[in-house]
Amino acid sequence: MGSNDQEIMTRDTPEQPDGPDRSAKKKLKKRWIIIIAAAVLAVVFIVLASLSSSRKSLTSAAYTPYTVKRGDITVTLSGSGTLQPADAYTLNALVSGDVLSAPFEEGDTVQKGDVLYTVDNADVAAAVQQAENSVGDNQRQYNNALKLQSDLTLKAGGAGSVTQLAVQPGDTVAAGQTVAVIRDMNVMSVTVQFQKSAAAGFSVGQSADVFINNFYETLPGVVSKVSSVDIVLPGNIIVRNVTIDVNNPGAISTATTASATIGGTTSIVDGTFTYKYEGSLKAPASATVMTVSAPEGSRVAKGQTVVVLQSNDVDNQVSAAHSALENAQINLSTQQRKLESYTVTSPIDGTIVEKIVKQGDTLKVGEGVCTVYDLSHLSLTLNVDELDIKSVRPGQAVTLTADAAPGMTFNGVVVTVNIKGTTKNGVTSYPVTIQLDETDALLPGMNVDAKIILESLHDVLTVPVAAVLRDNFVLLQTGTKEKTDAGIPTGFTSTPVTLGPSSDTDIVITGGLKEGDVIAVMDNTPTSYDTNLFAGRAENRIDNASNTSSGAPTTDSAADSGDTPAGNAG
Repeated sequence: MGSNDQEIMTRDTPEQPDGPDRSAKKKLKKRWIIIIAAAVLAVVFIVLASLSSSRKSLTSAAYTPYTVKRGDITVTLSGSGTLQPADAYTLNALVSGDVLSAPFEEGDTVQKGDVLYTVDNADVAAAVQQAENSVGDNQRQYNNALKLQSDLTLKAGGAGSVTQLAVQPGDTVAAGQTVAVIRDMNVMSVTVQFQKSAAAGFSVGQSADVFINNFYETLPGVVSKVSSVDIVLPGNIIVRNVTIDVNNPGAISTATTASATIGGTTSIVDGTFTYKYEGSLKAPASATVMTVSAPEGSRVAKGQTVVVLQSNDVDNQVSAAHSALENAQINLSTQQRKLESYTVTSPIDGTIVEKIVKQGDTLKVGEGVCTVYDLSHLSLTLNVDELDIKSVRPGQAVTLTADAAPGMTFNGVVVTVNIKGTTKNGVTSYPVTIQLDETDALLPGMNVDAKIILESLHDVLTVPVAAVLRDNFVLLQTGTKEKTDAGIPTGFTSTPVTLGPSSDTDIVITGGLKEGDVIAVMDNTPTSYDTNLFAGRAENRIDNASNTSSGAPTTDSAADSGDTPAGNAG
């Protein structure tokens, strides 16, 4: 087998004599190997140099020692927005027409109800007058219908006895038909004539002696009326009528005559007795008798109901008259509202900030005429994140600054917290309204930054925000000069901390540090310490810069501990 293998090997790898071409190829191959090796060595050298430089940068990173102290911190919620007036109205024309007057200018202060514009209203004024006339006519017709309906209840016009009753319940009566007759037969009245001079001295209630001619009997009476009208009798005798009431003993009738003596003076013309009261009850319209309250022979008082009638025609007349009156009143109200629209008044106390239409212009419906602002205070609306809204409540103080008023700080207060939120991109925010009463140097439309004061914390551990590394670590001084961790300044070690509320500059430490500890506040540059981004990731800090322009607030706090960095850069 060895012989055979040797044989095969000999055939597969025959010996070739060295020639010029083969020698050149070997030299070229060696040259490429040398070039590749040199390139690899260069790359390794560059990487090592870079790492050495990075290590040198990390180990020599700039920092400022800071001694942990206790102090006070005020937690705030920050945001920005645009100032708005307390109230604002842009008035639009409700009618078309020529502007007759516009007695105001931009900048004028006005009171609610002040007339700003009057517009030609001649046509509508005429329509109002016609509507008023229609209401008056329909009111009278309705009143008449109601009276007719009321008259269906027949009442005694005076005290007396029902001497005649012509109907029973269920009967039908025609308009004008006599239903009942009432007479007062207990008291009879007689009118006699006295000479004017005598009658002028008589008075109602005076006693009189009445001589009954038929019976030659004198009965006592009482003067019930003295006429002031003179009557001339033959012979130029001037007399006046005097009426006397006499209690009827039963024998006096309307055919009985009598004379009278009053104060010793006797009448010169006799009179005939009449009933003190006699009246007939008649149906005012065709109707049906519903009830009879006073049967024949019964005595009734004045105003007492005797018979009640009911008429469908009268009821329908009342209903129709009422509907017609209501329609007329609605039309009048409509025309009056139209007329009011021709006078434009200020809806609020405020200041005219824009006058669009002037006297002599022609209005068109819907056209803007002027704008009124209530500048008694300004307001600002912040959209507060759902995670923070429970910390905000009415009455909280707010501090505000504006680029338009550099160096000035303004005070405000939270007035409303709206629970109707708006969701965008999966995040819900709630509008919070802030009111500013002192508005010197501020105007509606200006952009302001606001900080709502949520709470004030006292005697708490605070450190600069820049001292907190990513994932809530700080660099704590160990007291030795030996190096602990790669990339950390000598004499320091990273230690985890528990964070509380924070501000733009300071943050509360609730665990992991104690008063007097020394920590490193690293130089906040990308090249000095690669893992320390100093983002200030407090647990309750929300950096919502993308929403700031739309009024969305961010949580921070205003530190007032007075601590300053200790030591120099090492």
